Amino acid sequence: EIHLPGYRVFSEGHGGQIRRAAQMIWEAERPFVYAGGGIIAGDAHDALREFVETIDAPAVCTLMGLGALPAEHPNFISLPGMHGSYAANMAFSHTDLIIALGVRFDDRVTGRLAAFAPHAKVIHVDIDPAEIGKNRQADLPIVGNVKRVIPKLISELHQLAPSLKQKNAACRRSWWDQIEEWKREHPLVPETSDSEIKPQHLMAEIDRLSNGRAIVASDVGQHQMWAAQLIRFSEPRLWINSGGLGSMGFGLPAAIGAQFARPDKLVFAIVGDGGFQMSIPELATIANHALPIKIIVMNNGYLGMVRQWQELFYNNRLSQVELSSFPDVEKLAGAYGFTGRTVEDVREMPRALEEAVKEPGPYLLNVRVSALENVFPMVPAGGAINEMVLRPPQPVEV
Repeated sequence: EIHLPGYRVFSEGHGGQIRRAAQMIWEAERPFVYAGGGIIAGDAHDALREFVETIDAPAVCTLMGLGALPAEHPNFISLPGMHGSYAANMAFSHTDLIIALGVRFDDRVTGRLAAFAPHAKVIHVDIDPAEIGKNRQADLPIVGNVKRVIPKLISELHQLAPSLKQKNAACRRSWWDQIEEWKREHPLVPETSDSEIKPQHLMAEIDRLSNGRAIVASDVGQHQMWAAQLIRFSEPRLWINSGGLGSMGFGLPAAIGAQFARPDKLVFAIVGDGGFQMSIPELATIANHALPIKIIVMNNGYLGMVRQWQELFYNNRLSQVELSSFPDVEKLAGAYGFTGRTVEDVREMPRALEEAVKEPGPYLLNVRVSALENVFPMVPAGGAINEMVLRPPQPVEV
């Protein structure tokens, strides 16, 4: 008999901890579900939905977790964190219990860690024990596979419901009223213009054509954040991005992999004019296999996210962010044997997207958007997540 040292996964979760978690959930006045990429990796989206409905708590999904709970689900709020919604971030700041499922409490969600969720106890479920307590100390850690732990937690909740469910029912109704008020105060509404194509308008039109069902592979930058804010995902594995890796050039090859895996799906590759030029050679793969990917270049002539930070935090001292050269997409796509088009008129943009979707093969659409638009809401680096910049700073008259 040979005993080899190695990593042993404990999947089931501790029964006593799970029962204690159920008790904490029913006793909470302002529970809040924080779901991440572990839900999708663990194939636990159905369990998540049942759990959220069982406790009727508001829920957010991280950048890697979008689609774990359908965007149209009444308990889903939005993306949280640095570019999350006002309601999501304010909820984190006022909750008394975070149920963290398959997340890592990364800085893009928490902001300044010392100020994150100051009133909350934390139940943290993760298959990797190294993630629990790494950034935020858990009051109740549960090591296990979320797909196995959540159903056990639901079972315990049902057993305890007769004695505990009504204990704080009035407080929970008030909590939901507060969530809805925050959503009304500062909704995530796409901006539009009659004279130029706003990036938010572009994402809203892609959302209209996707209707929550298309696969969207994103590159890295402003377009990634606008897409995460404004495009709905009704099921897991429709939203593909590099998350914390922040890998420019990721979007196009990711879309290729997605289209090979799901030939039945409409696939958008949403890229910036910077990231697209890091992976242009992948057009050969798309052409070789006649992959019907719709490549949407959000072209603002800048490395937009870097420019945004330089504008807001470095007195607009721009350095190495202007992209004055971009290929003629008609010629570029034509060289590979498929269709390319540039659109600059806001009145033509919706039709151009529809034309791209109707095309049976690949399509490269270069959309010239507002050059100096910034992504809001935004939590400045080092700020608490309730210290959001909600809109562009206005000039002060002296």
